[in-house]
Amino acid sequence: MVDFLPFQSSIISDLLGSLLEQDPELCPGINCCMVCGAPSKQTCPACNSVHYCSDKCMEADLNNLSDDEEEAQGHTPAVCKLLSSCSSPDKDSCRSELESYPSTLSNLLLSHPSFEPILFSSSSSSSRKAFQVHVVGAEKGSELWTEEGSFGACGWREAYAEALDEVCEVAGIKSFELVFVGLNLEEKGVERLSNKVSACCINSKYEDLKPSNFVKTTPDLLTLFNAGFTCPDYDWAGTLQSVLSNAIGTIPFFATSNSELENLNDVEWLDSNGFCSFDLDGDRAGGDGVGGNENEDLVEAFFGENPFKGSRVRQSGILANDLYVKSSFLFGGTLRLPRRNKKRKEEEVNDDDFDGDDFVGGGGGGGVGEQKKKKKKSKINSALI
Repeated sequence: MVDFLPFQSSIISDLLGSLLEQDPELCPGINCCMVCGAPSKQTCPACNSVHYCSDKCMEADLNNLSDDEEEAQGHTPAVCKLLSSCSSPDKDSCRSELESYPSTLSNLLLSHPSFEPILFSSSSSSSRKAFQVHVVGAEKGSELWTEEGSFGACGWREAYAEALDEVCEVAGIKSFELVFVGLNLEEKGVERLSNKVSACCINSKYEDLKPSNFVKTTPDLLTLFNAGFTCPDYDWAGTLQSVLSNAIGTIPFFATSNSELENLNDVEWLDSNGFCSFDLDGDRAGGDGVGGNENEDLVEAFFGENPFKGSRVRQSGILANDLYVKSSFLFGGTLRLPRRNKKRKEEEVNDDDFDGDDFVGGGGGGGVGEQKKKKKKSKINSALI
């Protein structure tokens, strides 16, 4: 496990920042020079992962250390070493990344107090008949993987069965049902993974999901791994509107992100669009706060690091010196349809809300919509993991 991951290390000068404003397709250190944005002619000889236009720019990036550990550090020896491991990850770290999906799901249900109301809800019988989870945006090789291509890890069926059998035993659930929804999935109908755990894969957009004898209209829990709500390529507003319009009431959920900044952006997007309430500044009271209305908020909103993430380090596809671990952060709560009379909030950002003006934390990949010029300060008073 990586003890400290300097995931925000790419330094963006004023010159490079202005180039990025003119051409958002530029990815410093990947398709142009990491320092000045000029066409790249060489890479770091040690890791071969960061591009430069000259020895001068490479040396500048190597020697751009700051006394403030919260600021971007450039291409430090630690970053260089981690980037070397990105191109040839070891089997154990790859396995931990894959198995972090069922591990995050099962451990959150068992250990986070926010989910107690839905996991241990009373029913007419001594045990719950079924608990269904919809995994939205599932992909081959991520939430779903095969044994042959997973660096020695068991397949997804065995991993989910082992993780969720424990949930069934602790919570007294007779049947745990997984519905994976995404594009390019192989549909095989309902598969029994163990005596109590079943699953099916639906090759569809979630808004086109059709209920069946197995698939419920409203799941007990909605799960979104690395959703990227702020990514312009995805229509999450339309998807969530469609999901919630078919639901009776609200839907408990949790989602993961690749960095703290992306996690914060996703939380603010949900909050500003009225799908969920997050008290990020600690200045709300009553029904507008986190979990303020017990009738609406089945699950109290939370935000924090994911202690069940894997250990595989990846290179950002946006900024070459930035690193991330998939699903490093998570948040959750209760999704609801926005109130009709509730106006969308427009967040006003002042210069004082930012740390510096010459660097960025990129973080992601896989649907990450990070800002490239400034890193926003975050005040978080929500419940942390």
